Amino acid sequence: MPDDVIIIVPSQGDAHNAFEDVARKLKKEVYSHATIVKTTVTDSAGAASVSFTTLDGKSFTWDRAHGVSRVLTISHGFAADGPNLAMLDASVPVEEHQPWRSKAPDDPALSDAGEAFWKQVGSSLRANGKIILLGCAMGSQHYAENVAKAAGRPVFAATDEIGAGNSTTAIKYVQSIEAHHPKKPMKRFKP
Repeated sequence: MPDDVIIIVPSQGDAHNAFEDVARKLKKEVYSHATIVKTTVTDSAGAASVSFTTLDGKSFTWDRAHGVSRVLTISHGFAADGPNLAMLDASVPVEEHQPWRSKAPDDPALSDAGEAFWKQVGSSLRANGKIILLGCAMGSQHYAENVAKAAGRPVFAATDEIGAGNSTTAIKYVQSIEAHHPKKPMKRFKP
């Protein structure tokens, strides 16, 4: 199994504790050297600002992440909008719950923030690195495809609903990806 894995989970919103539990179990059973990173979304003058901290409370920045083999997100998700990092959190405007979203429902291109984030993730990944988006339907339209293009790395995402907050389900999907046979509804998207 690959090492140098970063697992991103929300620190707020619906089911954030379940997503962190899945990340901890993935670290225990699949990626023993993973770093679990929690996101915090705040409203910054009408735009989402995302900060990252490790489970021990230390700040995490992508410019210090090099040679990473996998980046996983575990969260709620939607077809056009990517990981939802603050679902149902009233302290953050709804339009900022998915800071790495597409531009608009009728424009599937990544937002400027989404494009910048996934390019940064791609530059932290080694040549054979992968991105795994664990959340519902992020592979059903153009989101996962656009992430793969921005990052320049393969992306795996679900084309339908999955139980990303259920460790048994999530581990099964991740293990199938690592065995080079992704189970449906997970699908591979080429850069």
